[in-house]
Amino acid sequence: MTSSALQLEWFGCATFRVRVNGLTLFFDTYLDRPPGVPEVGLTAHEVTEADFVFVSHAHFDHMLGVDTIAKATGATVVGSYEVARVLRNNGVPDAQILAVSGGEPVDCGRDVRVRAYPSLHSCLFAKATADSHAECLGDLGVSAQERNARVEALFALFPEALPNAAAWFAETAPHCATRDGGQLAYFLESPEGSLFVNGSSGYWSGIVAGLRPDVAVLAVTGRPNVNGEPHQGSLAQFLVQQVELIRPAKVVLCHHDALLPPITPPVDTGEALARLARDASYARHVDLSYATPVDILRTPSR
Repeated sequence: MTSSALQLEWFGCATFRVRVNGLTLFFDTYLDRPPGVPEVGLTAHEVTEADFVFVSHAHFDHMLGVDTIAKATGATVVGSYEVARVLRNNGVPDAQILAVSGGEPVDCGRDVRVRAYPSLHSCLFAKATADSHAECLGDLGVSAQERNARVEALFALFPEALPNAAAWFAETAPHCATRDGGQLAYFLESPEGSLFVNGSSGYWSGIVAGLRPDVAVLAVTGRPNVNGEPHQGSLAQFLVQQVELIRPAKVVLCHHDALLPPITPPVDTGEALARLARDASYARHVDLSYATPVDILRTPSR
């Protein structure tokens, strides 16, 4: 590990800005929030500099704003073929769209590479809890048809449950999708160090095992997805199991803040952090606040 700077800045959910070796990279772009949801210190229209944007998947809380940023900055947007479809429908030039399915290393220039990995979205079709200590069991073997039906019903609930945001959902709908379109995780390698970003609570164990990044950004929310089925246990257990597979030196949590209160409150991460400190103490937790850039490789654990 090097002691040089790799600057990481969190804007809520799974949206991060990374500055490394003279480049500005975004991982997800959910900067513009519905009415009643706390602002994160930056809007998509305020972004004037970006070289690459890496989109984890096509849901609103991950890709919303990416077309605005791409048009303003000329950034190359990396994402799934569903993300690429939405971008084209919203006028982003093909020259700025790089569709991947996982496995491709993206050359960002300046000795920086970001490899896309196939990943998994959390199980929106399964029972979940916002308490990281509580175990969730069951919902195994649910068919693809039933999963799709449950997810569509969930997305239909948002504007109904948040009437003040109904117009916002209608306006933003063309700029995202209700299907995730294939979840991706990203592994950044640079002279300054390495960073793994997983924007949803899911993974293929055979893919992430032994990655060993300097820093791992890991989502702690919803019902985790392990190898295609709902995780049987708690979010705290899931976090430690993922960390033990990846073996990072530092861990940053994401997607644990309030998404759409009151129907999706913030996750109580207390037990998750306690278990991390107890069972995987080699991976030091670094706590980030909105819009506060941190030289992550120089920062001690908190």
